[in-house]
Amino acid sequence: MKIFATAITAQQAAELLGGKLIASSSINLCKVGEAAEADHETVIFLEQERLLDKVQASSAGLIITNNEYASLLPERNLLIVEKPYFSLMLLITYWQKAMAMNREYSIHPSAQVAADIRYEGEVSIAANVVIGKGCVLGKGVIISDGCSIGENVCIAAGTYLYPRVTVYDDCIIGRNCIIHSGCVIGADGFGFMLMEGIQQKIPQVGNVEIGDYVEIGANSCIDRATLGTTRVGKGTKIDNLVQIGHNCVIGEHCILCSQVGLAGSTILGDYVYLAGQVGAAGHITIGSKAMVGAQSGIAASIPEGARYFGTPAIDAGEMKRIIVSQKQLPEMWRAFQKAKKNNS
Repeated sequence: MKIFATAITAQQAAELLGGKLIASSSINLCKVGEAAEADHETVIFLEQERLLDKVQASSAGLIITNNEYASLLPERNLLIVEKPYFSLMLLITYWQKAMAMNREYSIHPSAQVAADIRYEGEVSIAANVVIGKGCVLGKGVIISDGCSIGENVCIAAGTYLYPRVTVYDDCIIGRNCIIHSGCVIGADGFGFMLMEGIQQKIPQVGNVEIGDYVEIGANSCIDRATLGTTRVGKGTKIDNLVQIGHNCVIGEHCILCSQVGLAGSTILGDYVYLAGQVGAAGHITIGSKAMVGAQSGIAASIPEGARYFGTPAIDAGEMKRIIVSQKQLPEMWRAFQKAKKNNS
């Protein structure tokens, strides 16, 4: 359960979210949670039948639901909307923004901040942060405990770095990004050349540029380009434990689930969905709105709008037919052996 500092009335919630309110005007709400833990100050939602019994038994102060379930919740405080879950998320976002507006911005005494940093407004820099020279921090930037920011880094307004994020020199991070703990932005790309029996390091002198409204999950790594820029487009969401190699270009509003690995110079269009543990070979292109199933291995480029699955990844429909056929292999083998015996 999450408790927020600012309480609102049911009427205020209805004005914020829209919909039809059937509730007492005296309700004050400051919590969100699951039905089993809810009390009279808690907002919950219902849009799936499997949750109905728990919601009916709960003590929630307000239930956000739709017309389908409203009649099954007599004498309860209801807000009837078209999309209950999404409406609850909007309410939580409202509370989070209210918390942010009340934030006290300061620089902790233990932070080591270069003298020439340019601030474009109030920022929050927590304990044991290190920031190199030549950096620019936008208004409302929050840098949490133990982060390390290299030289000539630009972090635009409203971006939040959770504890122990590392951003190497020359990288650019857009507005209103969220970067979770343990992320490394701008480490050297994995580039080596075998010369006279020795793996010689290829210098990686490019950078990383992250667009606005990008979220990057914990312990993900985005490598700097060899010469140019590794790019992540606006609105893209990256899960935990994702590896993006040097010189990759990720389009806008893509989804990269946990343990996706992109080798160097992979290009993704816009709205690409890569499920968990997808691996992509380098120097290929995955077209806009393509979707690739979990644990697939992408060895060649994928056209726009395609649905691929498997290793190597092929059209998802064809791969499903192959999987069905594989289940029949033991029976086919026995029939083959029997026919071979009869013919001998």
